[in-house]
Amino acid sequence: MVNKRQHPESDPTDESSSANPEQPSTTEEESRQNDALTSAIAEANDLRERLLRWQADFDNLRRRSSGEILETRRNAEGGFAKDLLDVLDHFETALAVDPAKTDAATLLQGVRITYDELKKVLQRRGIESFDPTGQAFDPNLHEAIAREVNAEVEPMAIVQCFQRGYMMGDKILRPAKVKVSTKD
Repeated sequence: MVNKRQHPESDPTDESSSANPEQPSTTEEESRQNDALTSAIAEANDLRERLLRWQADFDNLRRRSSGEILETRRNAEGGFAKDLLDVLDHFETALAVDPAKTDAATLLQGVRITYDELKKVLQRRGIESFDPTGQAFDPNLHEAIAREVNAEVEPMAIVQCFQRGYMMGDKILRPAKVKVSTKD
């Protein structure tokens, strides 16, 4: 009889290799991997659903915000227009006056009342005028439309304001139109 030496890893009937308690069986390992994969897929699906909900919530918020901004702008413009209606009423009253029956002083008084009312409307909206005469020229605030040789003042000083500037807070609505000094 020939005695064959067999290697334990080559003998399929040898149970010592599969009976090793340190190594899990193939089916147990596959089961764990399948469980991990199923869990990962479920987590990915949950994250995708949460992302879609967040995107929908963000889109709804953006639409709502846009609508609210538009509504706020309309309300502000409507309030400003309503304030201007009082000024318009003053003009209509002045235009309805018969010039043959009214003297210049009375007409000038009506124009002054209308002017003061318009200034109040602008001030309530945070719009302020400025006259920079005597100040140094600043191209961010002023528009030079003329120059004057004047040795009595510093060069680039504003010697005359032709048209007042207007600001709303820190924002320039219209620069002041000015005449600046030069040396020669």
